[in-house]
Amino acid sequence: MTNTELYLPTLLPQWGIFAGVVLLTIGFIEKKGIWTLLGWGVLIITGLAGLYFNFFGDLTTSGERNGTELAVNLLISTGWQLLAGGVLAGASLLLFQLKRKRYPVLAILTIIYFVLIFFLYTQVSALSGKANKIENQKQQKQ
Repeated sequence: MTNTELYLPTLLPQWGIFAGVVLLTIGFIEKKGIWTLLGWGVLIITGLAGLYFNFFGDLTTSGERNGTELAVNLLISTGWQLLAGGVLAGASLLLFQLKRKRYPVLAILTIIYFVLIFFLYTQVSALSGKANKIENQKQQKQ
């Protein structure tokens, strides 16, 4: 698997997490429920995108242990974590709609979880970039 094949499954969830957190922040500051609904919706869709990339993204690993294969393994596990974050976002949306008093606690924990996943995707990008540099250096030596 090449670095370019890892680009889309890494980039889309990062932007989805960023957009969802920004929308939630705007909804909290402006006290507008529509922004909050959009933020939770974006995070749920991002979680489903992680599931899609795990099942249909052709993320396969071979027996080799180069940097690209390590990046693929990390991307697969991060995709499952993104799905778990999507489930948390769904629960937060449900509590928001029902106006429960425990909503702020779950919302804050869910946002923190998504921020941590965002940095995991950054690590996948860095790892695949390093693997690409190593492969280019090997090709130049030959």
